Amino acid sequence: MAAYLIHTLTLLGIYSIVSLSYAIPVGYTGLLQLGQIGLFAIGAYASAIITAKGISFWAALPLASLITACFGFLLALPSKKIKGDYYALVTLGFLFVVNAILLNWIDLTSGPFGISGIKRPTGFTDPISYLFLVAIILFFVAWFVYRVVHSPFGKTLEAVRDDEVVAESLGKPTAKLKVVSLVVSAAIAGIAGALLAHFIQFINPQLFWLDNAVWILAALTVGGLASFPGALIGMGVLFILLEPLRFLALPIGLVGPMRLMLFSLLLLLVVLFRPKGLLGRAQIEN
Repeated sequence: MAAYLIHTLTLLGIYSIVSLSYAIPVGYTGLLQLGQIGLFAIGAYASAIITAKGISFWAALPLASLITACFGFLLALPSKKIKGDYYALVTLGFLFVVNAILLNWIDLTSGPFGISGIKRPTGFTDPISYLFLVAIILFFVAWFVYRVVHSPFGKTLEAVRDDEVVAESLGKPTAKLKVVSLVVSAAIAGIAGALLAHFIQFINPQLFWLDNAVWILAALTVGGLASFPGALIGMGVLFILLEPLRFLALPIGLVGPMRLMLFSLLLLLVVLFRPKGLLGRAQIEN
């Protein structure tokens, strides 16, 4: 039980970092970005491939973050011209492209077989020490995101989210602000991806598909958009509600469907009774 708890807390910490990264473009900038899990995947694969070449984890981590930020910049470029649901579709297409590359560029990614034998950093090879590492990085990421969203830059992002036309009329560079928010978000997602790869020590394209994309968006929706604590609480609520199903005396074939049913019911209740989530100050607009 102790090993399972440590494993679950480590995953919660990693996915909380993803949730915080996602809160910047979706909650504070108002961009319905559906490609975050693709950026998460890029960070994971980048770190795994870099360390496989003998480079230290401590060098691979910032490199993976930088590489992911570059892809975040490419993903941000369409936001200058495309808005709303159309931009969401573009970012969803980005996820499909990333998944196709991971599946088919076998020389680099090993395709559907994935990459195994990913080593944990020296000094953090056992589960408890790795949980400590994730907790430290989560703390600094949370501190950084908190400072960003409560800074004048963060307030300007909220102005862009609430009314882009008014923000532009006040002289705010809305296109540049969107790009910066997406690049910062991607860099943080890359850190989370690297942490996941070195924690589970095996990655394949299936880990970064639509179900995970929906999971991240749902956590943010439950916790509340434009809410720093909401991004963390939403992910915690999903883990607390869904993980205990593993311990019920249910046939293995029913555990997955039961998780999906509970997951769907939770989202339905939030949409009906708390459209802005538990602590949110905004909601996704069409």
